[in-house]
Amino acid sequence: MKRKSILAMLLAGTFAVGLLAGCGSGVASSSDQGSKETAKTSKSGELTPGAELVPPAGKELRRLPIDEASDKGIKIAALMVQNNPFGKAVLNGQEYAKEVLADRNVKVDTISVDSFDAQSWTSTLENCIASQYDAICFYGVSEALTDVVNKAVDQKILMYAFNTEPGLDSKRQAWFGLDDEAAGIEAGKQIVELIDGKGDVGIITGSFSVIGHELRRNGAKSVLEKESGINIVSEVENNDKSEEAYNATTNMITANPDLKAIYVTAGGPSGAAKAIEDAGKTGEIKLICHDVLEETAPYLESKTISVCIDQDPFNQGYEPVIAAFNTLMGEPAPEDINYYDAIVATPDNVKELFPELF
Repeated sequence: MKRKSILAMLLAGTFAVGLLAGCGSGVASSSDQGSKETAKTSKSGELTPGAELVPPAGKELRRLPIDEASDKGIKIAALMVQNNPFGKAVLNGQEYAKEVLADRNVKVDTISVDSFDAQSWTSTLENCIASQYDAICFYGVSEALTDVVNKAVDQKILMYAFNTEPGLDSKRQAWFGLDDEAAGIEAGKQIVELIDGKGDVGIITGSFSVIGHELRRNGAKSVLEKESGINIVSEVENNDKSEEAYNATTNMITANPDLKAIYVTAGGPSGAAKAIEDAGKTGEIKLICHDVLEETAPYLESKTISVCIDQDPFNQGYEPVIAAFNTLMGEPAPEDINYYDAIVATPDNVKELFPELF
């Protein structure tokens, strides 16, 4: 599968302001050890029809499970890093999918990986392959996962990735998430407008090795570098951690007195926002980031964050699990690429778009 050409064709992804998901509170991860199933059953004890499912407040379900239980039983692994609020929001979706599928004879294990380190992910995926899961739903991380993903597919395991690609030429069967290159381009356009095309700009990215983060960073740069009045003064990693974003932002502010904007491509934007507030630069330095969560919504309300491009992390956790179940039950497979429209939130519209967070 060649995804490079597809990404280029879909560069101008749709960016709509619409009513979508926010973030619920984090829930505990579960595994084979001591996991507690919460079945969503009807009063008669039968499975709950998909059309009757009630999603968490502020959420829309992008896909419904078929109304049938598995005869032989199905095992699905749902993997994510739990080191930032985005990961918790993804976990909320994975746990909801687990509840939805409990009465369909499906065992969903939500598994936390220590970090975005490719070796940690490879080891975890190898363990899942050895455990003979029918499907593995996972954050794509980077090209370094290509071999282990291909190994799983060769063993007839469904590999449904979300958020970022596990290698542009891996054999993974489906992918779910935001058009990252287009998201980065949109972020770049927002920065140009916010600072009138003039001033110093810093970029904080999660990791230079994560494909999705690189697509956003380079997408933004493709816009910013065309502006003669804009100077990109710093590009650093924060490993998706708010404390590292705080330190990076503080260093940028100290080293660049004419800093006008910061773009946080991945996790940890609340740390950057706090650093801007602590420096007394709210409104003076524009912060552009991703995902309207409990941690970022207050900073949007206070105008410390100028623009937040949401990518629906709840459904990134929920939808791949449901799609995998449906496929294993004989339904048509999902599309190769399942793009989510972005939600562009600002201080002026965030309460309308995400009322459940206020």
